[in-house]
Amino acid sequence: MPMPLSLTARCALAGGAVIGAAAAVVLMASGCGSSAQEAQTWWQVPPTSITFPVPWAGTGSGGAPASGIEPAGIQVRATDDPSFSVNLEDIKAKGAGAQWQASTAAAATVATLFTGADPSTLSIGYEITGPIDGPSGGAALTLGTIAAIRGDAVRPKVLITGTIAPDGTVGKVGLVPQKLRAAARQGYELFLIPVGTEVSVDAAINTPVDSIALGRSLGVTVRTVRDINEAYPLFTGKTIAPPVARPAELAPASAAVAVTTTRRTLAAARADLARNLAIIPAATRSAVAVELDAAAAALRAGRVGAAYGQVVDATYRIGRTSARARTTQMARDKGFVATRQALADEVAALLGKADALVAAQSDPSGMRVEQWLSLPSAMGWGVYAQGVLQSMNAALQKPPTIPDEAERLVRLADIAAVAEDQRVSIERFGPDAVAMVRASASRTEVEEHAAAEFLDGYSTFLSRAGADSRRLYETQAGPGGLDSAAQDATDIYPVLEALSDEAGAAAGSAGSLREAITMSAYATTYYVLGTTLSSGSAYGLTGFGLGEEAGAAYEPALLRNAVESGEELIREWTAFLQWSGQNMSYPVWQRDWSQGIYTALKGTGREESGATIALNEVWYAVMNNLLVRAASLHLG
Repeated sequence: MPMPLSLTARCALAGGAVIGAAAAVVLMASGCGSSAQEAQTWWQVPPTSITFPVPWAGTGSGGAPASGIEPAGIQVRATDDPSFSVNLEDIKAKGAGAQWQASTAAAATVATLFTGADPSTLSIGYEITGPIDGPSGGAALTLGTIAAIRGDAVRPKVLITGTIAPDGTVGKVGLVPQKLRAAARQGYELFLIPVGTEVSVDAAINTPVDSIALGRSLGVTVRTVRDINEAYPLFTGKTIAPPVARPAELAPASAAVAVTTTRRTLAAARADLARNLAIIPAATRSAVAVELDAAAAALRAGRVGAAYGQVVDATYRIGRTSARARTTQMARDKGFVATRQALADEVAALLGKADALVAAQSDPSGMRVEQWLSLPSAMGWGVYAQGVLQSMNAALQKPPTIPDEAERLVRLADIAAVAEDQRVSIERFGPDAVAMVRASASRTEVEEHAAAEFLDGYSTFLSRAGADSRRLYETQAGPGGLDSAAQDATDIYPVLEALSDEAGAAAGSAGSLREAITMSAYATTYYVLGTTLSSGSAYGLTGFGLGEEAGAAYEPALLRNAVESGEELIREWTAFLQWSGQNMSYPVWQRDWSQGIYTALKGTGREESGATIALNEVWYAVMNNLLVRAASLHLG
């Protein structure tokens, strides 16, 4: 088990600029460095302009493969403008498309989170000189933006290709052989590629090739990286990860609530199974019973997160299967029209419950800063349910467009299954999450208005990044694909559309802390959903709609890398922040139960189902950690 560094060792690391800004305040207060004033000023951003190499590949004139290295300009400066600004006008004017816009917005978002910079006083601009396009510049732009914010020198002759996830995971891209040849032509020596791209199609011969072997033949060392924590030292010789500390644990009050909620949710799942035994197929009934028994055993053994993760999965399986069966039977008994109307009424009622839940959960009374910052993540259950139910409610108010009667019924049963997912999110998982936040007593006292202003800054750029991801998806899908997605009540795109107004409002200024928490919850979920929709395939999320099981295009290696890399980031940051005096019980709980559902289903035919839920929770948890870290810098 990793042990905490001694204070002397931590001071040595700080002196070498190895640990990031998060440690500065804590270390200075502990006697490292000369004054508290240094701790408050060393990370502030001076005007910086750097050029960072971004490899690209595509089709040139005549349809032949083309590739090159784009010298992307990145400008960072402090500003008195209270809004977060990402200048994309030069990019648009010079011909780069929606993918570069999304890449720059994602890069600015992740870089700001990982450096702990204050987005309300930070302006980031990007300049792309060539008419190129592609999301594979996300990782490079993120690393370059971090270097610019921190003022770190970048080593020459190093390149990276890959998309960027909200937790800093580097996602899969294509055309690696073309980018390697461009790197060799320009004398680059080290090329970093995402896990899963060790074999990539060579467009010149339309055949998969070994990327590492090809690099060796070209005189370029090729190395896989999981995330920006691993990549950043290779570019700068410095790290953005915190130092090793003893693993964080749930505080006693939080641990007690975890046991209580898990026991209650397990009992509710058993009751669901008993109530629906007659309509659940025997094979599913047996598998769910085994899963619930395993959850009960884990709970008895003290592995509470593992138990809760298995209960989440079992609850979804019971609900989806029984909802489909009830809807199908009702259509046989009462007809399609009456069944559709009954489902519309149910969705409308659930939407009212979701609205009430979100309004109630944003109440900051009785809490302090770490809890305030964790609420937007915990409220994701309710906010997501709102978006799903809003999109389904709108769809059910319109006449059905599918001519085939049998297909119409299948689609209606799918909507019923998704509605049942939202019911348990509203009635169980969402309240459980906020109960954990309220039990995780904060140790830091901050004025409400200061916390509201802090959340406003992050909400603004999360909302804008989500909007750029949405526009990227719209470009990728094209008019035909967009029309199809918009008409499918079980597609993620209508959910993103439904949340766009609330997320857009999050780019403004809140009048109170309660309003700031609500706006942050919408912005965070909008950003996570936008990333899932526009670039989820880079992390193994392929062919996955609302309420579905594993898709045929599932790529387990990518999804495993994304989940495991994210969980490692949570371990690192919760350990460090808890050592520094923060109560990190809620993100610890997010890690524990998401790891529980992931581990339980790993290697089974349902791995993607568990890993998808785990990955989304991981993304929320990493952002939660980094918000707390940034608050320790700016709010004290």
